Amino acid sequence: MPDRLLNERPAMTGATFNDTIFALATPPGRSAIAIVRISGKKAAYAADAFDVRCPKMGRFAVRRLKNADGQPIDEVLLLYMQAPRSPTGEDVLEIHCHGSQAVQTMILDRLAQIAGFRPALPGEFTRRAFGNDKFDLSGVEGLADLIDAETPAQLHQAWAQLDGALRKPVTAWRETLISLAGQLEALIDFADEDLPASVEAALRTSTATLISEIAAIMADNKAGEVIRDGVKVALLGSVNAGKSTALNAISGRDAVITSAEAGTTRDIVAVKMDLGGVPVTFMDTAGLRDGAGAIEAEGIRRARQAGRDADFGLIILDGSDPKWPDHLAEISDLTGGQHLIVLNKCDLGLVGSVPEGALHLSLRDHKDVEVLIAAITKAIAPLNQDGQSAIITRARHRDALMGAMQSLERGLTHDFNVNPELAAEDFRMAATALGRITGKIDVEDLLGSIFSSFCIGK
Repeated sequence: MPDRLLNERPAMTGATFNDTIFALATPPGRSAIAIVRISGKKAAYAADAFDVRCPKMGRFAVRRLKNADGQPIDEVLLLYMQAPRSPTGEDVLEIHCHGSQAVQTMILDRLAQIAGFRPALPGEFTRRAFGNDKFDLSGVEGLADLIDAETPAQLHQAWAQLDGALRKPVTAWRETLISLAGQLEALIDFADEDLPASVEAALRTSTATLISEIAAIMADNKAGEVIRDGVKVALLGSVNAGKSTALNAISGRDAVITSAEAGTTRDIVAVKMDLGGVPVTFMDTAGLRDGAGAIEAEGIRRARQAGRDADFGLIILDGSDPKWPDHLAEISDLTGGQHLIVLNKCDLGLVGSVPEGALHLSLRDHKDVEVLIAAITKAIAPLNQDGQSAIITRARHRDALMGAMQSLERGLTHDFNVNPELAAEDFRMAATALGRITGKIDVEDLLGSIFSSFCIGK
């Protein structure tokens, strides 16, 4: 069992490796430079199709490519990388050409005419790299996050995944589990002999330590998912409380029309920003009130739904309005997660007292807006105590770790001398759950969705 678990790897179809694939590695369309990437056993032969010599391994070479009729296509740089010292682990040839649409099309069309060559599928270059052990599955996800990164925090977190922030502890835990399961399986083979008390105690201590280590990593307030996926903030409040003014002030531009007329905002207006490294989508919503017309009523319905769906609620009320406590009681129930209360229009005075944790300010005052932005940033920017990136960045990571922890806890309930096979099975299930994080066991059902999110040339 231990060897089998250590060596498991998702099977890759023969067609994936037999064909030589090619694609643009740069965005399609007119540009200064374009790169065509070719990967597979016949990659070097692509140079012959353009009547030029393939450069030596790891060297750039200037070549003038020609079509089948001997007419020039472009003067390019060729770079040849030989397996396994390449991004995909296969032979790779890159053509760095001018970004003319005509040049790109002629090169791609010529490659398509070569026997054994075909256009790459989305993410196929990375999938080949995964199949050749250039990445584990969490590293592939880190690469996808690197490509999609919009904020410094997302970039830092993506590189942490690529460098093994999750892979390293998961691999160590899995190897420990395999060893523990092996010791328990030995009891099955020698059923007449009881496990020495010291050995059983060591097994239970090691298992309890694993559970504690996994639990510690999971106690991160889902910081990694928040940094990766971003936060939705719904601006909620009564009419003319200053929600649209707040959004314009926070974003630093006139993103929303503001007016003294009640009910100006009728649909949800979304504005994206980077706050403390976290991508935040602010959603301005219609002011909540009774007696609105049909169109405004639909806007209010959407506002209520936005409040329920948001990760964070920014409740903005007119502190000079005697009814603001009633509005607060109604709106607080709409926010699905945390919220921050802002009593606006402090220059007009305050009715009642400021609730604990609330802000009393004027959204037309620049300094007050800075105070508000700082408060929002503090509330939604989840950092670990050591200031490092979170290890868990996806819900599937968390589910796998939870499954492993539950299997280990169940394993500890068994008498190792009476039912070692039950404990060993629970440990195997825990090892399988951990293996799904890095791709050490069959995760074929995951691969399609992960790699399809990549662009064609990646």
